[in-house]
Amino acid sequence: MSEHDEHRLAEARRTATQELYKQGTPEYDARAHRRAVEAERKAEEAVKRDEH
Repeated sequence: MSEHDEHRLAEARRTATQELYKQGTPEYDARAHRRAVEAERKAEEAVKRDEH
């Protein structure tokens, strides 16, 4: 697993969490949340791919 992939996954998780906490507020954007979750999923796949 590369350090770059680990960093990318951590950043994607932070972004997804930040978007999740905006739910119920005027700042919440469902599309931004979906994009963040998708980015997190892709980053996690990249990390798993590097492990094998």
